[in-house]
Amino acid sequence: MKVAIISRGTPNEKYPLYGIFEFDQANALVQKGVEVAFVAIDFRSCAFKRKYGLLHYEKEGVQVFELSLPINIYRKAIPLLQWLLLIPFRAMLKSFGKPDIVHAHFYSIAAIASIIKKKHHLPFVVTEHSSKLNKPAKEISDLDKRLAIKAYQNCDQLICVSEALRVNILQNFQQDSIVIHNMVDDSVFRCPETSPDISPFVFVAVGNLIPIKAFDILIEAFAQVKENAKLYIIGDGPEKERLRNQIHELQLNGQVELLGQLKRTEINKVYQKSHVFVLPSQSETFGVSYIEAMYAGLPIIATRCGGPESFVDENNGLLVPVDNTDKLVKAMQEMRTNYAHYNHQQISGHCIKRFSPEIIADKINAVYSRMITFVGET
Repeated sequence: MKVAIISRGTPNEKYPLYGIFEFDQANALVQKGVEVAFVAIDFRSCAFKRKYGLLHYEKEGVQVFELSLPINIYRKAIPLLQWLLLIPFRAMLKSFGKPDIVHAHFYSIAAIASIIKKKHHLPFVVTEHSSKLNKPAKEISDLDKRLAIKAYQNCDQLICVSEALRVNILQNFQQDSIVIHNMVDDSVFRCPETSPDISPFVFVAVGNLIPIKAFDILIEAFAQVKENAKLYIIGDGPEKERLRNQIHELQLNGQVELLGQLKRTEINKVYQKSHVFVLPSQSETFGVSYIEAMYAGLPIIATRCGGPESFVDENNGLLVPVDNTDKLVKAMQEMRTNYAHYNHQQISGHCIKRFSPEIIADKINAVYSRMITFVGET
């Protein structure tokens, strides 16, 4: 089977998380014997330093066909963007051959990729990850609604990464879908055989430093449980300076550390010396960072924000309301008191059974086979 995955970009050394959901799936499918072409259209501004032009290279067994231009118009001028997408797609056809199926990720990219469905009459699968659609219809912009409708009307199968997202898309767009969670690279995140020393007690969080991740609430809560404790925050973003000032004002220097953006292998090293993962997001369509932490055996504290409800239970962590500092403080205190009651190997093993690349790739493969048969018959 030949599959063309359409992505917003390709992860690299400088931006290791950009396009990571899409590339992880591509890599897992290759491991299952699927021939994969990764067609990426990277239209970020020139602020994101990278090579420009039409690029063709191999990355971890995946053939990559990438058009990179600093035009920064991802969500506008759809006819122009569709014309641009056809440039790497045609390069892919010449080198890789015609795929049996096309799989686009995120509604904005899928709206652009719908041109391939029309021109080449190939089965078209879309996976939705975006938190911009995981909310009531009145809170979604008109542009986002138009792009989502264009993407979903042209797809043969819509996949959502969480049940909450599936429900919202059904309510907002009358579009049914199936749920296949994101996968987590089980070759990187490992549960240690022994837990770190209990003193100091270490909380860890991972995410982009943006308001929706609510790191300010986390820091405020930590200030109330700071005795003989530390908090590591991994990530980068526009909130960095404001969070740094908050840490200084609360006199938490030396106890709260902003570690910046790290590679997965470096994140895993931090997990090895941490006790609990905590992230009070205001909205998550799934929450890969929680799963990665559980792969490493960490119990987690999450919010009821859309994604974590599908995998957090009494055996692996605690759920608290969004934007509730008092409840977050109570959960952090409770987790610290009951830390020894969690079975870290069990937390990790359960994640592997649900979210490993092998498991998720099998589910995606089943969708491909069904779509090829269905579209072929029609």
